Amino acid sequence: MRKLFIPLGLTITGLIVSLVGLEVAFRIYERIIPPAGSWSDRPDFYFKHEGSETLQDYPYPAAKSPGAFRIAVVGDSYSFAPYMQFTDAFPKKLEQMLNLNLSSSRAEVINYGVPGYSTSHEVDKTALAIEQQADLILLQITLNDPELKPYTPTGIRDFSRFGALKPSPVMEAVFGYWHSLAFVANRLHNTKTVREYTDYFLDLFENPKTFKPWQRSLSRIVELCGERQIKLAAVVFPLFGLPLNDSYPFHRAHQIVQSELNSRNIPYIDLYSLYAGIPLERIQVIPGEDRHPNEIAHRMAAEAIYSWLRDQDLLPEDLIIRHKFKGRTQLIKEEPAE
Repeated sequence: MRKLFIPLGLTITGLIVSLVGLEVAFRIYERIIPPAGSWSDRPDFYFKHEGSETLQDYPYPAAKSPGAFRIAVVGDSYSFAPYMQFTDAFPKKLEQMLNLNLSSSRAEVINYGVPGYSTSHEVDKTALAIEQQADLILLQITLNDPELKPYTPTGIRDFSRFGALKPSPVMEAVFGYWHSLAFVANRLHNTKTVREYTDYFLDLFENPKTFKPWQRSLSRIVELCGERQIKLAAVVFPLFGLPLNDSYPFHRAHQIVQSELNSRNIPYIDLYSLYAGIPLERIQVIPGEDRHPNEIAHRMAAEAIYSWLRDQDLLPEDLIIRHKFKGRTQLIKEEPAE
């Protein structure tokens, strides 16, 4: 019996020594390279126009102004822009660019985006935008649009889905003493979350229970625009939850969306290539915590959408920017851009 316990004791002792050594090494590493301090560049407060009923946009009359060209951006949180001032969302940046000329024509780019909306909800928003005299419906598509919700969202409900590990009070106390275990637990959780995140969004386009209703909603939007002869175009955003590089797992979903848009003769711009290769911390609104695009990403989207709308002849000539430059480091003299 003694011969049995001696090797077992040595094994347990070795394991304990190894774990202690690992913890000591981990704590030394933490002291050499301390974690980054917390910071935030989000606004201290969010403003809205006194006449607006919602936080989406400025107030606009139901009937557009005489001579105005009205674009209705119908979408979800990627249009609404959570954690940002509404004036920094891509619809407002696009509106600014379209109103740079000294002409009688003016552009109104109205943000109908609602956080949590799916394409099924956007059918009614499209009908409303048409009633409010939109000249162009710009349908903003995100890869969670086939989600089915038995309610009409008015904002984001689930802030923790696919988020960071949230240990129980007991485990949180254990992690306070056992740092290396906390590190391993977080790594395992992150690996599991990435897998679940990928599977969830791909399944939305592969499962008939979600994909078929999305197809019907998209077709209904086409019908609504066709009945009133309103122009319809789409802008497709990538997901900002995983690096936008060769390992980005949602190319298949983009291809499915593109195929569905092509089959309905909806012109579109897919913004994946616009953001490809940019580190996520540069374009996420709260890096590592919230995966929505930030002010940089919205400004880039507005510029890309403007150029695409111009090339597609979807804009009145009076709204085409007349003065563009390749740089902006001089007060007056800069080389013109094409």
